[in-house]
Amino acid sequence: MEPSRAGSKRETLLLVCLTLFVAFFVTANFLGAKLWEFTLFGLRPRHLGLEQETFVATAGILAFPLTFILTDIVNEYFGRRVVRAFTFLAIAANLVLQPIVLAAAAAPTVSFTPGVDAQTAHAAYRLAFGTTWTITFASLVAFAVAQFVDVGTFSWLRRKTGAKAIWLRAQGSTVVSQLVDTLIVIYVAFYLLPALLGDPHMGAADAGRIALTNYVYKFALAVVLTPLLYGMRGLLVGWLGADEAARLAREAHPGGPGSS
Repeated sequence: MEPSRAGSKRETLLLVCLTLFVAFFVTANFLGAKLWEFTLFGLRPRHLGLEQETFVATAGILAFPLTFILTDIVNEYFGRRVVRAFTFLAIAANLVLQPIVLAAAAAPTVSFTPGVDAQTAHAAYRLAFGTTWTITFASLVAFAVAQFVDVGTFSWLRRKTGAKAIWLRAQGSTVVSQLVDTLIVIYVAFYLLPALLGDPHMGAADAGRIALTNYVYKFALAVVLTPLLYGMRGLLVGWLGADEAARLAREAHPGGPGSS
């Protein structure tokens, strides 16, 4: 492939990955204030030896695990430095948006919806978005720590396995990093910060149960999304070309098995 064309494709790929990465992360934070109940294909916590009747998780986990798939793809072909840049840019985007979200939540509300008065609409909006700063703060701390854990684990496995077994690198790094992320974000957002501010939402035991069920969901989703990881990798290799993709991977991880 011609150098100019290869460079253009590389830049396009980076922009697409960055856009999706930031979008999924911002979306996960805005959805994080909602808790929901679910089962895993009919399996309930008691089937896994847990006490609660249903799994309870934040709605943000519908979007958040996708950031870890993108992390693994970017790490595979562009290395740790680019992943760190993505992480800081995603955090910056959330910090810039928070004052706008809080101002929108505080602004007077007018309702033209039949059966919903302005006071009810305002309370609902504030409930959904007015407390997102605690979710965002906890998520940013957890995300930063978990991302570095993910990148470090992925890179270590990459050095051990070379270009083979991307599923092992992806699953191994995600299992470890998601555990770190889940424990930090749930305890900080739903237990520690509210308790410090004098507005406790739940006890430590409840936070622990939610963290556990969040992690179970994330672990199951990571396994289910493995074909998506390979599908994205196949699209990337097909678009860049096998030689160019292999070159990027070698440059991103010099010195590992399969590097020259």
